[in-house]
Amino acid sequence: MNYKKRAYDPIDSTVLFCYLFLVILGIMSIFASEYNGVLSSSFFSFKHSYIKQALWACVSGLMFFTILGFDRRLLQFISYPMYVLVVFLLLMVLLVGETTKGQQNWINLGAFKLQPSEFAKFGTAMALAKYFDTPGMRFVTRREHMIVYAIIGLPLLLVAAQGDAGSCLVFAAFIFVLNREGLSDLYIYLGLFIVVISVLALIINPYIIVGISILFFLLLIYWNWMNKQLVKILAVIMIGTCFYATSVSYVFNNVLAKHQRDRINVILGKELTKEAKRGIAYNLNQSKIAIGSGGILGKGYLQGTQTRYNYVPETSTDFIFSAVGEEWGFVGSVILIIVYVVMLQRLLLLANRQTSPYGRVYTYAVVAIIFTHVVINIGMTIGLLPVIGIPLPLLSYGGSSLISFTFMIATALKLDSERQMSMR
Repeated sequence: MNYKKRAYDPIDSTVLFCYLFLVILGIMSIFASEYNGVLSSSFFSFKHSYIKQALWACVSGLMFFTILGFDRRLLQFISYPMYVLVVFLLLMVLLVGETTKGQQNWINLGAFKLQPSEFAKFGTAMALAKYFDTPGMRFVTRREHMIVYAIIGLPLLLVAAQGDAGSCLVFAAFIFVLNREGLSDLYIYLGLFIVVISVLALIINPYIIVGISILFFLLLIYWNWMNKQLVKILAVIMIGTCFYATSVSYVFNNVLAKHQRDRINVILGKELTKEAKRGIAYNLNQSKIAIGSGGILGKGYLQGTQTRYNYVPETSTDFIFSAVGEEWGFVGSVILIIVYVVMLQRLLLLANRQTSPYGRVYTYAVVAIIFTHVVINIGMTIGLLPVIGIPLPLLSYGGSSLISFTFMIATALKLDSERQMSMR
């Protein structure tokens, strides 16, 4: 078969349209956040973030179509080397990386800064997909489970060592990929249970949780509502819950950095220090003011006051959704979310119709990563989640982020375009 003739097979136009829409809107929003009302001769200066983002968009576009020209067998072949490369870069960050806002996650290359944690996500996705594509792999033996957890865990630990809490949460999204491949739903429920207990332990005294757990357990025994086997199971759960509830409080007060505690306290509505009110609480409040001031239809493009005059810090990066909400209003925000939903739904469809484990697992991973980014970023800008500094896919300023998401989406589209070909 002549593979060169298949190099540019028709790709999914819905995903491509969503991609282009988000990239263009991102450049427009970054420009709006820097626009001061006057178009001067320095409009095209590279000191502006929107010019840099436009340049990265061009680079990403070239990379997009280059990937579409690859044979999918090449993508599979470079999966493990790509994983090794990103692990190496994560190690280099710990040795020579720059520290910014308490996070050591940048490598200064002179002309630009590289953030390896962004590339680690798709590198891990490729290695995970490659392993699931191994002949005879069924994800049932202990050895298979341990290898899968090691593939995810190694970059996760290196990212955690950099202090990048946002990227760590994104790695947790791989559990949804594993669930689609046969991991028990019990792990999902366990994760939700841990989240609930964590929140309760921070809101109320953890010893109250311990007391309630013991009282509930004793009542069940007294009323003979359980057999002996169930008693043993619930006893283990109760002991684990009590231990975890008390440890959450200790970790919160003695392990987390002050700015991390402040971010969580803002969400929980606890009393804040004066420093926190001027810092993270200020950022969040200004973000909510900007989004709320947009009303139904928004103030209009380039008419935002909160974002244009820097009332909202980090508008072009972490809080880019604030600029969209202020200028385009509720309707524009909903349209943006719909575009993300349509793209994710379409990528999920591409994953479900893959004929190889590699394409299926990789595309599931892309969906999980993008979904987690969108939920966390929008959630933190409207006050539902702590502010942890995570970009909104394809919108937020940043070359590493844009290239990373472009690589993920382009590779998923290429795998889908050749889904009828057997790669074994």
